[in-house]
Amino acid sequence: MSDHHTRTPSARIGADVREAALGLLGDEGPDHFTVRAIAARAGVAPMALYNHFDGKNGVLEAIWIEGFELLRDCVSLRRGASLEDLHDVGLAYRRFALEHRAHYTVMFMHRFVGFEPSLEASHVAARAFEALVNQVERAQDDGHFARRRAGDVAQMLWATCHGYVSLEILDVNFAHAAAETYRDLIDGLLRGLK
Repeated sequence: MSDHHTRTPSARIGADVREAALGLLGDEGPDHFTVRAIAARAGVAPMALYNHFDGKNGVLEAIWIEGFELLRDCVSLRRGASLEDLHDVGLAYRRFALEHRAHYTVMFMHRFVGFEPSLEASHVAARAFEALVNQVERAQDDGHFARRRAGDVAQMLWATCHGYVSLEILDVNFAHAAAETYRDLIDGLLRGLK
């Protein structure tokens, strides 16, 4: 009988660590985000994080990249008229943030000491913003926001969505009906920018 254990496949370790990291962020918050805590939750040795992710910062970068790829997909939707799609993009942004709070925390809500996204990760984030700019340009092609720069409109929309959602995530939202109020906010912004 052999006394060596069957090794967990490398891809599985990576997936387990990623899921453990997201779960830890969701359940315990960023202050408890340590190599030891992630490894314990994933059921692996702490060294596995260095072997597969180059440590905690590598795990953060993987979450950052995945988050911005998911966000880019959300803001790229095209279902019909450009202005309606832009409105739906605003709604999709909130859904993304609330359904992927751990990703959103890494992307926007917490600055982790020592973590600086790589150039590649920064490009992934930039592509998410570019997708939003593309949506605004579609609306401009249809005659909306004619006197404004597409990047400026995209920045205002992103800032509005982020501000509302961030307060909601932090439980500093006193709206009677959070989803309805958010919808009204997006409606009001888009009408005001015409």
